[in-house]
Amino acid sequence: MKLGRNDPCHCGSGRKYKHCHYNEDRAAEAQALKEAAEEAAHDAPEGAAAEEATPQDTARAAAERAAATGKRDHSGSRFMRNSAAGSGAKASGKGPGSTPRATRGAQRGS
Repeated sequence: MKLGRNDPCHCGSGRKYKHCHYNEDRAAEAQALKEAAEEAAHDAPEGAAAEEATPQDTARAAAERAAATGKRDHSGSRFMRNSAAGSGAKASGKGPGSTPRATRGAQRGS
């Protein structure tokens, strides 16, 4: 069973885990994950370089999945849907496929 942040610390100090050993345990876990990733990258074949996905690639993939499944794309801004998906909309949100949404000030009537 995983130790919760508000549980007593495993060292027996009587303090909450989040105030005692939480940061040390997270740092050790992060270090172990980093070492495992470096080892996996070292063991990978020479020609297979790992590519990092850019936010545009991620948004484009989400839009393609949404189009293929017929479900709505939930990526992008809360007020301007599809703004990050590269649907042809300008940065201002005025373009094909974008629907202007009311801002909070307009919703409150101010």
